[in-house]
Amino acid sequence: MRDLSNQVLTDDARSSTNFFKSDHIFRHYLRKHVPDSVLEYMAPKLERVGQQAATRMNPLSLKADQQRPELKKRTKFGETINAVQFHPAYWKLMDIAAESEMFYVKYNPELRERFEGNRHALGFAAGQLYGMSEIGVYCPLCMTDGVAHLVDQYAPEDIRKRLLPKLSACKGALLNTGAMFLTEKSGGSDVGRNIATADKVSGRKYKLNGEKWFCSNVNAEVIMALARTGNAEDGTRGLSLFLVEKELPDGSRNPMNIIRLKEKLGVRSMATGEVELEDTIGIRLGEENRGFKVMTEMINISRIYNAVGAVAGIRRAIIESYEYLNHRITFGKKAVEHALIRQKFHEIGSLYLSDFLLTWRAIRAMDSAEQGNQKEKELLRTLIPMAKWSSAEQAVYIVRECMELMGGNGYIEDFVMPKLLRDINVLPIWEGSGNIIVLDILRATQKSEGLDIIIDKIRGTAERSQNYGSLMQDKLDKILAVWKELNDTDDREVVESTAKPLFEELIHLYQMALMIEERDGQSEAWIDPAMDYMASELDDTLKIKNAPDLDIIQNLIGWKY
Repeated sequence: MRDLSNQVLTDDARSSTNFFKSDHIFRHYLRKHVPDSVLEYMAPKLERVGQQAATRMNPLSLKADQQRPELKKRTKFGETINAVQFHPAYWKLMDIAAESEMFYVKYNPELRERFEGNRHALGFAAGQLYGMSEIGVYCPLCMTDGVAHLVDQYAPEDIRKRLLPKLSACKGALLNTGAMFLTEKSGGSDVGRNIATADKVSGRKYKLNGEKWFCSNVNAEVIMALARTGNAEDGTRGLSLFLVEKELPDGSRNPMNIIRLKEKLGVRSMATGEVELEDTIGIRLGEENRGFKVMTEMINISRIYNAVGAVAGIRRAIIESYEYLNHRITFGKKAVEHALIRQKFHEIGSLYLSDFLLTWRAIRAMDSAEQGNQKEKELLRTLIPMAKWSSAEQAVYIVRECMELMGGNGYIEDFVMPKLLRDINVLPIWEGSGNIIVLDILRATQKSEGLDIIIDKIRGTAERSQNYGSLMQDKLDKILAVWKELNDTDDREVVESTAKPLFEELIHLYQMALMIEERDGQSEAWIDPAMDYMASELDDTLKIKNAPDLDIIQNLIGWKY
């Protein structure tokens, strides 16, 4: 007879079988902000990818992580092929991504027109569910969307018509993926130090030469690469952007030498390499010597993907730890019922909601800006780096906390948490590390009205809030006083050193403003406890605390089996 006292979880232990159906916060948000006629089309696809992410993708993701891509330099006859070989699980994950229509719904001409003003929301909705199981492959998907955008906006008509259907296919076998060959040894984040060159052959056709140091999705069919057509002294102003295809029009291989694949801490399922461009053929997009300005459009899309990936990773970690502790008996009761664990879920659930709302506000701004809304465009310039920075920082912290909540089993590779922690640690680095983001937000304050729009939103919601208004207004006044001092100083080091904590507090306030704005008869169940936590972080006075009841925690997480 089985000893029921000698087991890890209770007999009734179970887990979500559909990450979309079990996420009441996400479903409510989409219903509130996406028209019914639009959501009606996408809902079955979200339910499908939600089900796949909760079930089928788990073993595929673990297998693709364990069986990493390998570089095959040559055939047995000595022919250089530079082929990247993947485990079959990788291609199955790609199939699931394509079938979710995360690209098709954005670039298919008919659907694009039909869902204008919501296409980014639909694509990222599928992406968030997908990212809950596989952040590694979500990087090539991110690159693909960014490349598709630049092809759509800047490529000659014949190239656009030929490549867009491939970059947005809803069948994995037909999908071409994209890549960004941006950084080099000499520069890294300092792209202005790049030295790879491009020499004109004719018209928009160039030959590229030089070494690219971080090439994520190195096996991509379509690549965006920066190379210097101006003087080195020109910095980023001397860089032009080129569309590079793996195959030339005659079917021959475009000459590129993959030196090696990088051994990474996480996101091991996808291939990142070092590449030598050797008279590689590229087609210039945009104006000569203005390539970095064009490339920033792809970077901005990538930063939204980064934020969505972070939100997805946070959500997965919270769900994994909650489901585990809900069926784990410790000290005479369910682990999740203990006060310290309830208090921790209050914290991480609130932080999740704050970054979820910030990220999705940026997505909505992206859709609105595309519609010609100038105010939303101004806001987006500041929101994108804020969402990327905040979500990435919080993701690393929250996933680690969830691992600790699960104890020793959370540290064991049989569970998903170790892979998730390895994967999530790339997010503060990808698409601009935290310090680079702070500098970008500073630039945004000089080039757009986004900061003023954010401040107005905080002030307006504070005036309407009876419970938190005075606390928010006091904090905002202190932030603005420091901001005024910064604007009056010419000491750049003082500005940069002060900006980081200042922006962190401003983001915190704006997230509270978003919660107040989003609160309604249904969402109050998760927004009210989250606001209590966010307000307590503004008031650093030590005081007696009560851990929220378990039903409040369940509402805050917005989760059902």
